Amino acid sequence: MIERRVAVVFLVDPEGRVLMQHRDAHAKVSPNQWAMPGGKIEPGESPEEAARREVMEETGLDAGAIRPYTVRTRPSVTTADGEVEMHVYCGPTDAAQDDVVLGEGQAMVFLTPEEALARDLGVTAALLLPGFLASPEYRALADR
Repeated sequence: MIERRVAVVFLVDPEGRVLMQHRDAHAKVSPNQWAMPGGKIEPGESPEEAARREVMEETGLDAGAIRPYTVRTRPSVTTADGEVEMHVYCGPTDAAQDDVVLGEGQAMVFLTPEEALARDLGVTAALLLPGFLASPEYRALADR
């Protein structure tokens, strides 16, 4: 049973760094862990609309030229038989760290692949980040 639908975004800067959020202690899922910008898809909202809204709310950035990367499900961490449907987007950004306005969480920073993988990743990031960083989609964004 799909408990909720979320949209997350991998934004990659010209140096190949990925924008990551350090979630705060009050986060319902993955408190004090690292995640990609994103969140719940609201009723009547498309996954892409949710992805763009969440990026704007959490970072102050326009998501720009994002495109679908994958759609997957993962077990819920709050309901025994629930699943979370994850709509994952990726895209380039020319934003610099100084352009990021922290709207949610403890921090929102661009991390190298090595830095990102070394962090304490939240459940969604742990499932998605390693595969994304090994993907041709990431390589194309990092090499642009």
